[in-house]
Amino acid sequence: MRTISIRLDDHTDTLLRNFCERHGLSQTHALKAAIEQLAQQARPTPATLARELGLVGGFDSGTSDLGRNHAQHLKARLRAKASHSSAAAGPRVKSARA
Repeated sequence: MRTISIRLDDHTDTLLRNFCERHGLSQTHALKAAIEQLAQQARPTPATLARELGLVGGFDSGTSDLGRNHAQHLKARLRAKASHSSAAAGPRVKSARA
């Protein structure tokens, strides 16, 4: 674990000491929790990233109701794929065991 030093003005030092006294925390624990919270706030959500990268609404599926009826569209594609796979494989022949 790394040790660091920070310089606090009198006002910030008073805020930190009072906060730690009120909540029964060490200064180290309070500062670690504050840094963790700041890091979480700064991390964009997946939705934010997708919007920033232009991925939301960036593709046209050609199906106007895909969002509303996605389950039905997915089932239809899976059925079509399954029937295509079974047709390409040909009829199944049971082998005779000796």
